Amino acid sequence: MYKSAQVANFNIVFGDEEKPMLDYFDSVIIPALTSGISKVVDDNEYRFMNINISKSKGDIYVLTGILVKKTILEIKSDINEAGELVEKDEKYSAAPYSSFVINLLNHRMIFMPNQKGSPSLSNFRSTVKYVIDAYTRRKNTELEDDNKLEYALINVVGIPSAKTMDELLENVEKINSLTLRFYPLNGDIDYSDAFGILTKEMREEVGSKRGEIVFKSPKSISGVKKILEKAAGTIDPILRVVTKGKSKATLKDYELSEKYQIEVGDDMDIDKEGEQLVDKIDEIDTMQFTSELHAAIYERNKGKIIPFVNKRR
Repeated sequence: MYKSAQVANFNIVFGDEEKPMLDYFDSVIIPALTSGISKVVDDNEYRFMNINISKSKGDIYVLTGILVKKTILEIKSDINEAGELVEKDEKYSAAPYSSFVINLLNHRMIFMPNQKGSPSLSNFRSTVKYVIDAYTRRKNTELEDDNKLEYALINVVGIPSAKTMDELLENVEKINSLTLRFYPLNGDIDYSDAFGILTKEMREEVGSKRGEIVFKSPKSISGVKKILEKAAGTIDPILRVVTKGKSKATLKDYELSEKYQIEVGDDMDIDKEGEQLVDKIDEIDTMQFTSELHAAIYERNKGKIIPFVNKRR
């Protein structure tokens, strides 16, 4: 059978100096993801499990794991064997999950829901923010002022692809606005300079970590697609459109991101799914992108990664 997966940029920096994620890999990232801290939203509880470090076929360290949604399914009605609609009042506990793998060289990730109702990429983004922030707050209560951990600025952004955008925009009559949100990058090429008004230096001058620009009624859909594809998840886009049916819609990064159909065995367990996602890293072009700064950060911090290899938690 096949499962649908998508790619994203797992972008984290720390503190006012916007230090890269791997500088805090052993002191924040792994401890937070393995802390057992969960995020509760209504009747759903989200938590990370099976966190592990291994290597890809390309000899790059990767982080694998699952995001689990503990929930209660309510059944109020059903169709019986006679084909009649009958009332019910039943509740069942369920824990659908999504698997993920993060390339620690360029922090590109593959995210794959296991079934209908599994956590989405949006759920992953909000949960990782909550867990890392909660862990940092808890840890800082134990530390002296001089040793307190810096807080993370987290942006998990889907990486748009031409194919996905073609499919989504096929039914679009016009784009009302294109919003590009910029955020501090973890070794990526910063495309904000290309727009001439949102450079890192300008953000620092006004004391802001984020910025955005809005293009009103852009006429060139192909131009919009080129910008988003080139930025490759380093910009968080929001498209407000009018469909050919005259309905208004909002398209965000996780809807525009590149989708893949990944074949998995019917009897494949969670561990094997993780291994298969690791193998996919070397098959997906988007996952190969890297910069000289990525390589320098990665080499400098290998010593913080190695102690966690093949110690699933």
